[in-house]
Amino acid sequence: MQIPQEFVQQELEQYRNDAEYLEAHREELLEQYPERWVAIYNQQVVGVAKDAKGLKKQLERKGIPPGRVFREYLTHKEELLILSSALL
Repeated sequence: MQIPQEFVQQELEQYRNDAEYLEAHREELLEQYPERWVAIYNQQVVGVAKDAKGLKKQLERKGIPPGRVFREYLTHKEELLILSSALL
């Protein structure tokens, strides 16, 4: 079954908008949620957790597909994080 191109475009645009939302509000979010994973969906914070696995469970409990949210670990430290695809 092929996914309609229009659907794919809408999903990509939403993801881009959510990424831009996080960038626009990074400092504010970092103050509220330091050293936390933050999930953004439809330009709203929909989940916050100490670890990626906890964030995924939180999103699933809320009925939000984890693969469709923009998520990032907010920290003042410069770190390189490599995630297992099982956590995405």
